[in-house]
Amino acid sequence: MEDQSQGCRGKAGIWAGITGLVVAVFLMVVAHETIFVGVFMGLLTVLLFGGFLIWAFCSGRGAPGAADGTGDTPSLEDTTPVEVFNAQSPEGAAAHAQAVAAAPTPAPVPEVKAAEVEASKPAPAPEVPKAEEPKAEPSKAEPPKAKEPDVAPEATPLAAMSAQVETTAEAGQPAAAEGEGKKPRGLKQPRKAGADDLKKIEGIGPKLEEVLNGWGVWHYDQIAKWGPEEVAYADQNVPRFKGRCSRDKWVAQAKIIVDEGMDAFLERAKTNDY
Repeated sequence: MEDQSQGCRGKAGIWAGITGLVVAVFLMVVAHETIFVGVFMGLLTVLLFGGFLIWAFCSGRGAPGAADGTGDTPSLEDTTPVEVFNAQSPEGAAAHAQAVAAAPTPAPVPEVKAAEVEASKPAPAPEVPKAEEPKAEPSKAEPPKAKEPDVAPEATPLAAMSAQVETTAEAGQPAAAEGEGKKPRGLKQPRKAGADDLKKIEGIGPKLEEVLNGWGVWHYDQIAKWGPEEVAYADQNVPRFKGRCSRDKWVAQAKIIVDEGMDAFLERAKTNDY
């Protein structure tokens, strides 16, 4: 009995030490307390919790026969809190004893040998060899393929439209040549009748008119005579408006003014018919 009591006290001390260590670590890490406070509260927890465990589980309070020394003191590892509560009354102790006596003894589980397990497994079905499919022999002689007659592709509406656009471009606005192009040939000053109002051409504003005048271009007929080289030069050298000559068809507009007159040009300008 004394050995059991010493073992119970040792286990109670271990549990109390673990609890005190947890409390000290919690205070220092989580609560950010000082080491002195954590160690002090950990030791206080060990003393209080250890004393409680020894009093509750190792002193034999409430156990049957503890007053006269005839009862056995329950140990900490064999006694649960519910059993301690039931053991404090005579009715609970008697009910606990009857429940323990009435508990059936578990029947031993028969051992199954590995050989019996292997014998009980069904035998695997024999594999059936797959029949090889006969390979088809390639035919040696193949019939000659008939040559398709050479038929010229029919002209599509898209191709006809492209041809019409190219014809219109050649007749009106010439396409810009590749490269930097050639600067248009200019005049030192406008003719005696005075310079033309180049702003009548769509896409030419006051700033662009000044640029063209700086090149010596003052009249509509000068722009109407531009070719691919001059158009390429105008597209690349007009400041902040690159490609404006081709996009707004300056040459085509100038040709209409020269050939048909200003009134006809203004009428066609309403629908951009250049």
